[in-house]
Amino acid sequence: MSRYIETQTRKLIGSLAGVGALVEDIKGVVKILPLEKWKFFKENKHLDTDNHLNDTRLIYRLKHDKGFPNIKALVQVPSNSPKSFSKSQNLLPEHPDRIVSGRYFPEWMFCPKCKRFNRISKWLRRWKGAVEQYDAPNIKFAMDNFIPPKCGFCFEELRKNKKKNPSPELIQVRFVMTSANGEIQDIPWDKWIDIKKKGIYQGGEVIDLSDYSQCCENPDLYYIQGDREDFTGIRVECKSCKEKQNLKGMFGLKVSLRDSSSHSLKAVVRSSNSVYYPILVHSLFLPVETQISEKDQQKIIALGNKGKSADDIADFYEQYSVEDIKTFLNQSFDDGSHKETDYRRSEYKFFLAHKTFRKDSFIFQHENLGNLVKFGISNLTKVSRLKMTTIQTGYTRQEPLDADLFLSDDYGNIRPQYTSTKGKNAEYLAGIENFGEGIFIDFENDFINKKIQFRATELQDIFSKSKNSPLFKNKFDNWEHMGRFMYVHTFSHLIMKELEFSCGYPTVSLSERLFVDNGEMQGLLIYTVGGLEGGYGGLSSQAEANRFERLIDSAFERAEDCSSDPICYHSEGQGIGEMNMAACYSCALVAENACEAFNSFLDRKIILQK
Repeated sequence: MSRYIETQTRKLIGSLAGVGALVEDIKGVVKILPLEKWKFFKENKHLDTDNHLNDTRLIYRLKHDKGFPNIKALVQVPSNSPKSFSKSQNLLPEHPDRIVSGRYFPEWMFCPKCKRFNRISKWLRRWKGAVEQYDAPNIKFAMDNFIPPKCGFCFEELRKNKKKNPSPELIQVRFVMTSANGEIQDIPWDKWIDIKKKGIYQGGEVIDLSDYSQCCENPDLYYIQGDREDFTGIRVECKSCKEKQNLKGMFGLKVSLRDSSSHSLKAVVRSSNSVYYPILVHSLFLPVETQISEKDQQKIIALGNKGKSADDIADFYEQYSVEDIKTFLNQSFDDGSHKETDYRRSEYKFFLAHKTFRKDSFIFQHENLGNLVKFGISNLTKVSRLKMTTIQTGYTRQEPLDADLFLSDDYGNIRPQYTSTKGKNAEYLAGIENFGEGIFIDFENDFINKKIQFRATELQDIFSKSKNSPLFKNKFDNWEHMGRFMYVHTFSHLIMKELEFSCGYPTVSLSERLFVDNGEMQGLLIYTVGGLEGGYGGLSSQAEANRFERLIDSAFERAEDCSSDPICYHSEGQGIGEMNMAACYSCALVAENACEAFNSFLDRKIILQK
């Protein structure tokens, strides 16, 4: 077997994946390690400019606004491509020095045949001992043959009986413990029997593991799954001392952290959404007006980051004048606004400033509006090609955190973790760039302002709730700002859901980017990237006035008929922090990776109000 698994880059950087995430594979569940522990970084492949992402606007923002003053470059996540002849059970990387590194987690595993239960380190020790005794010629391959993890006890039993059957593969336990400070650990299974016998934790208080011990001096644990469907049917037994306890009450377990008095670990299912929330920064690539090729731009920026002047750089690139290089560097590094709203305003204005644009990675054109003005639409743009760069700066557990709150001290009990072991002093961050297509829509300012007045009282109530939320308290300036966002956001979701129903594009393949401020910016971009459904001209083709009008009519008609009505339609608060009004999964919520606001601040009534 091989120590490698294959996964796509967008499953390593995305709304459900990244450093600290648990990746499922046929060979087991693996936790992605911090950047510096990747073989890609250890072999210094991140220093190669060919592996860098070209978005100087984003680098400048990370350096000056996102709290990474030492950032030098953004690194493309390695593709982990297997050799062409590799099979799924015996993968070999095409480039062994360009891979992401991870380790098995949860580490506690049990054998489905003999039911023994232990940490992976002890399973491996047993496996090596059995191979050395019964299959000595293959001892040097013991580690490779152990993956996916296998039972050494059953292997020994089979060889004793002269059988060549393969040893059963181990199963990782389904439960882990997480903390709001980003920690993740195994449940203390070796102390579970003692914890359960004393039963003190069941009152909801946090316990200290140092107060508990193993059931005996030499525990021989077994993980038994009975016929019952609840936790009373699963038990941990010790064959040495004959003690046993079921898992009833496990989700009430809270364990103190040694280095934290304000945080504790709690038990969860490892596949739960609360186990992992990545903190991502997205950037729509805006081409710089220059004659310098995109490939050379990246290398010139790298030289500029090292302090090289335009004159010095011109010595390397004789095909460009000193003035061309100086102008390019000024455009790349002299972007005065870097807050999220200001950052997006540059993208918003770029769409409106060019009726037609065709260059490098950005191709779009404005379409005729036709009857779309009745929906308050002032601009419809067909985006035939775009490039979106996504960088992961950190992650949280138990609760999500808005990207703008990262590095601040104003996020309550949640403590984010960095993707780099160097924290805010990281010189390199990992990400991906995706090429795709989309539809850009802009609305009339007065149209939206009139719409939100119909829901003024309700919006003011939601705004008050948001100010008391650690996740959303700094998101909006006032209730009008929130109302404008809610209108644009809900419109975006209704269109994405209609694209799913009418055109067959699942919302999991779509993404949104919202452009809303407290003044005059009220637009949205719905896009998809290559490799997903709708990424080959199908989505952008919907940006035609008559076709888009039919799409909106159908979306609004569908929004009026929610299967959860009348409860949903008259809701005064639902979803995360009760930030939604008339919006649920039956009518306005989309796949989590498609929404950039945690499926919050949605209200179809604000759209449908006549």
